[in-house]
Amino acid sequence: MNLEKWRGAAPSDFWDAFDSLRGEMERALDPFMPPDAAGLLDRTTAPAVDVIETEDAYKLLVDVPGVRRDDLELNITGTLLSIKGDKKADTSSEKKKFFRKETWLGSFSRTIDLPARIDPEKVSAELKDGVLSVRVAKLEEAKTKQISVTVR
Repeated sequence: MNLEKWRGAAPSDFWDAFDSLRGEMERALDPFMPPDAAGLLDRTTAPAVDVIETEDAYKLLVDVPGVRRDDLELNITGTLLSIKGDKKADTSSEKKKFFRKETWLGSFSRTIDLPARIDPEKVSAELKDGVLSVRVAKLEEAKTKQISVTVR
């Protein structure tokens, strides 16, 4: 009697197929993974970024818990906003043995290409409660203009 492995339904899109492959890789490598590893491909080394567009600006919210203001650098070139930083390890003399460690340490760099022309002279940034908020104003020509329509 020949049995064939059931493969289940075909993935509905590319990302479903990728998630399936990632799961198979993690199961295969599980015996070799250190206990503090969350997953083979889900360990991030850079902060998450949300980009919100308003009529006159872009607002970026960057998760940087544990990163000091002095360890952050922002640069703008054209429509590219680069965020660089360094999340340093706790330097206390206390030796720690992690049961699970999902946070990341080290240098990071994110470059966001904003879709409209921006004004590099009108950029502000604030670090509060582990979230870096960056506001980048759009140039006047990039703002949405409402056009009135007359009926004859």
